[in-house]
Amino acid sequence: MEQGVWQEIEQLYQQFQQLGISEAVDYEKYYLYSLITHSTAIEGSTLTEVEAQMLFDEGLTAKGKPLVYHLMNEDLKKAYDFAAEIECHVDAYDRQYL
Repeated sequence: MEQGVWQEIEQLYQQFQQLGISEAVDYEKYYLYSLITHSTAIEGSTLTEVEAQMLFDEGLTAKGKPLVYHLMNEDLKKAYDFAAEIECHVDAYDRQYL
């Protein structure tokens, strides 16, 4: 019976791969949004991941939330974007670069 379960899982996985669902969702983007939301929550922001997504993707602020929370999230996203951009252009990190 256990073998049948693994075969079914394999078939379902193959169907998932054929549908291309994993390529339709930008997991890296949502991971970054989650990371930013949770990091700013440590600093006191009460924006949810959905509210942060709306802020980043649509430029919409959450009703009833302080502007400082939105700015905190935007600033951290800009910092991550800047670091990612620099990383693409740097071959090696040394003391002089840092």
